[in-house]
Amino acid sequence: MNRKIILPLLALALAIAACQSQPAAPAPATSAAPPATDTALPAVPTDTTVPVPAAPTSLTVDMLRNGTYHAPAFDHSVTLVNGAYSNGSSTDPYSVQMLDLVAFGDLNGDGVGDAAILLVENGGGTGQFESVIVVLDSGGAATQAGEAQLGDRAQIKSMNIASGTLALDMLVQGPNDPMCCPSLPETQSYRLAANKLWLTRLTSLTPDAHERSISIVSPADNSNVSNPFTISGSVTIAPFENTLAYRIYLPDGTKVNESSLMVDSAGVAGGPGTFSQNFDLSSAGISGPLIVQFLDLSAADGTTLAMSSVVLNLH
Repeated sequence: MNRKIILPLLALALAIAACQSQPAAPAPATSAAPPATDTALPAVPTDTTVPVPAAPTSLTVDMLRNGTYHAPAFDHSVTLVNGAYSNGSSTDPYSVQMLDLVAFGDLNGDGVGDAAILLVENGGGTGQFESVIVVLDSGGAATQAGEAQLGDRAQIKSMNIASGTLALDMLVQGPNDPMCCPSLPETQSYRLAANKLWLTRLTSLTPDAHERSISIVSPADNSNVSNPFTISGSVTIAPFENTLAYRIYLPDGTKVNESSLMVDSAGVAGGPGTFSQNFDLSSAGISGPLIVQFLDLSAADGTTLAMSSVVLNLH
């Protein structure tokens, strides 16, 4: 064979052997996606953002679907089997169904993941009464720690837990909606305090899709205050007759006071506004944590159109 051909072939063979002897480059490390917070089962992320690991938890969907709960709409204790319960009565029927939407995350600040589930109760009629139930991971056991009723046939679009807050995106019945067909967008946020699930914020949309919300500007949440103290805030849409309601609670649910206050607006109907309210609870003889709520209530039926709250430590 021609020497000029042999030498290039030999060089090529040596190069191939050298490449095959090199160790393969390690594959890039990957991390498992955390459980999705708005579905019953984990889902593969569809975006490229780095997922934030969920708090570790012993709770599973299967455990939740076979748990024992206080169902608040009919004030019954029920044990679900595969997500359902029925008393089997034809004369006094009662059933409970756990919906597929489940959220996981730390709600009590212990670093362990908890859960929120949705129960639907039916007493034999057309009503389907929904509640959100908070379940804590108590050393591996599922323990109900709070509940809130969401109404008849509300549609829960998503539910998630982040930074100790449970948030729901939903549709509720507007003024002209039949019970079957809610169309009013609403968000609700909840936090645990003293083993009670507190609604801390609610926003809704007007018929022309403007957000109706209340924001508390000062003092900041968990601030220390002494008598007298002032709370200031703003509204995106001035309430009916420029009047908000306020309620003051102890963390155990005891109502300390309630009344109303005026909002200062620019004079344009439905425009934004601000408020500032002075409080002096000296005569109540209380101290410690307080929950102060501000509410925009419907003049038509008294339902809450917007709400915000602040936790204060009274000294």
